[in-house]
This record gives sequence, C-alpha cells and structure tokens, in this order.
Amino acid sequence: WLRSQTRLPLLLKGITHPTDARLAIDLGMDGVVLSNHGGRTLDTVPATAQLLPSMSRAIAGRVPLIVDGGLRRGTDVLKAIALGADAVMVGRPVLHGLANAGALGVAHVLRLLRDELEVAMALCGCRTLANVSKELLNLPD
Repeated sequence: WLRSQTRLPLLLKGITHPTDARLAIDLGMDGVVLSNHGGRTLDTVPATAQLLPSMSRAIAGRVPLIVDGGLRRGTDVLKAIALGADAVMVGRPVLHGLANAGALGVAHVLRLLRDELEVAMALCGCRTLANVSKELLNLPD
C-alpha cells in the first residue's frame, strides 16, 4: 500500500540484524537504515559500528546501507564508511547546530563534519570515499 502512495524511495529504519536486512530487501525496500535508536529502546543492543560489517555482508550492495547512531565527528563518518556503510545520518549534531544558531548553525555543523571527514581521508591517503576500506581500521580478522 505504501509503495502505491509515493514515488519516493522506501527506506526501512531500525534494522539491526542481517536476517531482517535481507527480508527488507526481499520485500522491496529501496534501502536499509541500520539504527539501534541510540540504544534507548533496548539497552543491550550493540553499537551500530559493531553491527555494520555483518549488515554490509548481508546486504552485499543490493541496496544502500545507511547507518544512524553515534556519529558525531568526521572520523566517525570515515569509520562507518570503512565498515560498510554507504551513507550516514547525523541527527544529533544537526539538532545541536539548529538549537545554537538556527539554519546557520546547521550549515556550520555540516561544514565541520565535511571538513573533518576530508582531513581524515587525506591523513589516511584516501582521495575519494571509494578509496576508504576496512583495512584503514587495522582490525583483527
């Protein structure tokens, strides 16, 4: 029914398990938003960074994987991309900018995040986001 009401892409938010991500794709979702809702719903849910690699493997590039939760700095964005995210959501920093200085505050926060991401990429030798990989994180196998 929802698909018949809009031509916009349908994203399913709040997915934390690879099986649910595969089911979302099978049901025709255009993307999956990995979110533990800040851990407020169930306090033992792992951090989104812990869940990202298995979610990325499950989705296998069939739809965009967006991560929401805990992203406060440009280095957080870099790590999320390295762990398999296609994009990130940055609600809390944007709301802080809005509360502080309105639309200009939002623009400033987004500019800071972009600048921090670009500096982190440069320090890691990545010219583009396509160059960002898990190897940058030096994680054990």
